[in-house]
Amino acid sequence: MVDLLCQFIAEQSLEPGDRLPSIRDLAAQFGLKSGAVRDAILDAQRKGLVMVLPRSGTFVAQASSDLPGGSAPGRPLETRLQQLLSGRDQNLFHLLDVRETLEREAITIAAGKRELRDLFRLRQILEEMASIPPSERDERYTQLDIEFHLEIAALSGNAVLVAMLRTLLEELTLYLREMRWSAARHAQTEESHGRMYSALVDGDVDVAKDEVRAHIRVAYNTLLQELREPPKVPGGDGM
Repeated sequence: MVDLLCQFIAEQSLEPGDRLPSIRDLAAQFGLKSGAVRDAILDAQRKGLVMVLPRSGTFVAQASSDLPGGSAPGRPLETRLQQLLSGRDQNLFHLLDVRETLEREAITIAAGKRELRDLFRLRQILEEMASIPPSERDERYTQLDIEFHLEIAALSGNAVLVAMLRTLLEELTLYLREMRWSAARHAQTEESHGRMYSALVDGDVDVAKDEVRAHIRVAYNTLLQELREPPKVPGGDGM
């Protein structure tokens, strides 16, 4: 069944980052039961051929030419995702939803398999962030913030997940740099990072997932608050 799935990807010239049809649609096309297709997708994910994201769908993870029986030319996953995201204006709420899905999956895997020695780089990033005075927290601080989350993804050992998260964070970078950062907001971010780090040290999967969700909800709620305020017109004092 996995071979049939790979054949479908190759025949449709699907590339890394392309979304597969629903399980129901694939089952109808292959003339199989949905359960058989679901099992094949899970098997393909274990082999690194596809990536299943809860509530988002199943995405191709390898170039068609690299799949068993594949022959179509492929492109690097990150390049393909960048092209997909740059092709239209993105809804920030959608980006944050997918970011939460990816990061919760990443920290779940990382918390379950990490060795303490694997957390050395993560601790270095936290220390460097804390060493930057609040008045000087500009692009370097934002970049370290991004590196912190990518390092957690790297601890999962899933290169596809890392590539997808890196591309997504690059799309969010401009927004992250323009967010309103108060002293309280900096403190809240550092405390959240610290709790994520402690959850990884303890190998506590549930706490780790909850912390990621709470962390990203802060950005989500900040964006909601901005939407509640009407845009300011330069020099406009009213009638």
